[in-house]
Amino acid sequence: MSDSAPGAGAAGASAAPASRLRLCVVGAGAIGTALAGRLHAAGHGVAVLARGARRAFIAAHGLSLTDSALDLSFRPDLADSGDLSDYDLVIVAVKTGALPSLLPQLAAAMRPDALLMPAINGLPWWYFLGDTGPFANRPLEAVDPGGAMLQLFVPERLIGCVVYSRVTMLASGHVIVSGRQELQLGVVGGEPPLHGIAAHFAAAGIAATIEPDIRRAVWRKLIRNAATNVVSALTGATLEQLGHDEEAIRLVTEIALEVGGLAARLRRSIDPELEQLIDVLKSAGPFATSMLQDVRQGREPELGAIAEAPLELAALVGHPMPTLRAAAALLRLRIRVGGPERASFS
Repeated sequence: MSDSAPGAGAAGASAAPASRLRLCVVGAGAIGTALAGRLHAAGHGVAVLARGARRAFIAAHGLSLTDSALDLSFRPDLADSGDLSDYDLVIVAVKTGALPSLLPQLAAAMRPDALLMPAINGLPWWYFLGDTGPFANRPLEAVDPGGAMLQLFVPERLIGCVVYSRVTMLASGHVIVSGRQELQLGVVGGEPPLHGIAAHFAAAGIAATIEPDIRRAVWRKLIRNAATNVVSALTGATLEQLGHDEEAIRLVTEIALEVGGLAARLRRSIDPELEQLIDVLKSAGPFATSMLQDVRQGREPELGAIAEAPLELAALVGHPMPTLRAAAALLRLRIRVGGPERASFS
């Protein structure tokens, strides 16, 4: 689920620094295009790294988006995946399943002092990197098989990022942003210059707050993503349809409670805010979650980060999650057997 951030708790940025960011957005899907467009309109030097047919489309037609009063078409620089040395900040806005093959290339191509900001859904591969406790520096096999990605970046070079944005990409490639884009930023380790970066985002019209505990912010978003995305993709229902169906609300509520309970077991107690969640569903309109958009368009949904990673942690700590486990299993079955809305993933 992508929606307005619930009670962002840290101070945001308001005044823009004088300097411009030199940044590269990796991935020109809905989220990547939305971020790149706003930053480009604010005068920053924005390059985009895309591949295959999407890269060819951008070279020929550029990017376009509608975001509130902004209606923008532009041709960004196309970055070279073999040399990202010109950029101070690299924003990664791709599906988590693409990261194991992509991230080593980015690490090799970036300057040693450049920062990486993964703007991704679900539990990130860096979750336990530099953390304290019994699972310190443990890889999440569901998103980082063998822990290879944990070795690529020291925590001081990473900016934790949680994205709240209702974004849709049309078949034409045009991106529509409903409501405002919101980012919650936080340190994975060390002291990266978060306040300056947040100020740049805010000045570009992207609401940015700095979270004192970015891992808690990850769980807060994951509660909503796991509860709504899986049920939406499984049933084909939009957020609004989920919010007006009693059985769907029951499933969403049970998954939210299960994920919230797991967060508490991992020392991040969070109120699932069920009443607010249901209110958001009922008022969301006919918005398809990112997982439902993926299933409709024949793309692999992000089950690894949103469902399989929390289930992996639940097994480690002995926390039962029968509703999420069953819903994820049914969604995997739907993907395997196909359906009227699904094309081949090849």
